[in-house]
Amino acid sequence: MNETEIIARLRTILGDIAPDLDVVTVGPDDDLRNDIGLDSMDFLNFVIATHKQFGVDVPEADYGKITSLRKLAAYIAGKN
Repeated sequence: MNETEIIARLRTILGDIAPDLDVVTVGPDDDLRNDIGLDSMDFLNFVIATHKQFGVDVPEADYGKITSLRKLAAYIAGKN
């Protein structure tokens, strides 16, 4: 699975977590918290849903490494 495919799946997950968000407008490098406004609970739910979808554990210590869809996609690709 390439980066584009992973980001597309992440957008679907993001849409489930934040249904009011227009995920099509979320850029791959937009900061998930600062640019699109995920609060800490939504971010945590996004990480949990991502784990369920991809089977990749993201320890809390790594949250700073996954601040955008592109960074999370690279993190997932690096774990598979």
